[in-house]
Amino acid sequence: MKRFFSALVLLLCLGGGCAFAEPIEERSPSCRVWLNGKEMTTVYETAVNHNRVWTENPKLSLTPVAIATCAGPCEIEVEFLNADVSSVVVRPLSLGIQATVEGGRVRFSLPEPANVTVEHNGQVEGALHLFLDEPDVDKPDADAPKVRYYGPGVYTDVMITPHNGETIYLDEGAIVYGQIFSGMSKNFTIAGHGVLCGSIYDRYKDTLVPISLTNCSDFTIQDITILDPSAWTLNLYKCKNATIDNVKIVSARSNSDGVTMQDCTGITVKNCFIRSWDDSMVVKNYTGVSSDIVFENNVVWTDLAQSCEIGYETRGKTLENVVFRDITVLHNFHKPVISIHNSDQAAVSHILFENIVVEDAQMGEGDGWPYLIDLTTTESQWSTSLIRGTIRDVTIRNVQVLSGKRPSIRIWSSGEESAIDDVFISGLHILGEEITDFSQLLCEFSPYNGENIRITK
Repeated sequence: MKRFFSALVLLLCLGGGCAFAEPIEERSPSCRVWLNGKEMTTVYETAVNHNRVWTENPKLSLTPVAIATCAGPCEIEVEFLNADVSSVVVRPLSLGIQATVEGGRVRFSLPEPANVTVEHNGQVEGALHLFLDEPDVDKPDADAPKVRYYGPGVYTDVMITPHNGETIYLDEGAIVYGQIFSGMSKNFTIAGHGVLCGSIYDRYKDTLVPISLTNCSDFTIQDITILDPSAWTLNLYKCKNATIDNVKIVSARSNSDGVTMQDCTGITVKNCFIRSWDDSMVVKNYTGVSSDIVFENNVVWTDLAQSCEIGYETRGKTLENVVFRDITVLHNFHKPVISIHNSDQAAVSHILFENIVVEDAQMGEGDGWPYLIDLTTTESQWSTSLIRGTIRDVTIRNVQVLSGKRPSIRIWSSGEESAIDDVFISGLHILGEEITDFSQLLCEFSPYNGENIRITK
């Protein structure tokens, strides 16, 4: 393991492969950030993807990411070095942050640490991703038993397998190139305010998932930032009883889904920031049961594919009791915000989408679909079952679209044996209009749908 005690800019070549950037000065070449009057040193650049059509080797862009801990109120100053800034928006809008632009610098205050984006001149290109956390009050001792500690610095080709009862801690200022994986561990913690990065790995030769856990239970993943994975970002398979809390993700390459899980039970994903170039939050099942899964109080930015997705791989027996609650979608450019795609044989039921705010709805760009809500039981390129399953007992409640394009709804059953039924939509507001009847929107309905599909106030 090589260790370098300086930070670096995370550079990625424009093709599917990538190159390792030698350590250089800590400051990003496009952005400077001051926190409470002191210039931040942990300001990196990572790959993002503004393409709205899936390709194997997309052309990538770079955007700044600043990471720090801060106790109490935070005074922020930002200077975009390659732009004459005339306007700025700080998201999520629910924070009510009013920024000023003066003397070439953006200034605003946060009442407490938060994960925000700072977008200038009405564009998403070059937006600053600012991830601020409270300092750890119970930070583990680096030399304590069952603690693997990665302090400030750069670590290359690190492969970590958590042991039972162990804590893997990436401290602020640490950048770890590698993977955390396990085939059967329990009672462990992955934590810290450092970075787990995949930019040195090739998309197709390496296909390295930064966090890949199978048959694990009773674990916590919290606070870390994951940048530029070469494949899926954080994947759980056959895991149970776990919490993912305040994890920050920015991905760019093909199939770089955010948080994915298959055949899992008892998983909570909360307080996270997820920007992905494929599905942001997704539940599938391959062979067994997926159930009792909660996504709560997360902020997402979906450059390609879906924001809140169930499917397409639904090959197991049942997929049930899944909740997406208190979700803020900063931007969605390509496919639906809310979707259930049952393209195999599972019985999908008891699904709740509640309190979802879409700040910028741009669905349908590129080769995408213009749906806000998309429920289907149709065959797909990922189908392996000869028959399609069903979708039942879906509640979609209190969804707001604040700006962007006027979206549509699709609810499409492939046949009577794979009907979609018992779908209840209420509290839907689109661009300031309350939607209480499907006639107010462009909708696509299958003749095989059940009779109990309703929309109300």
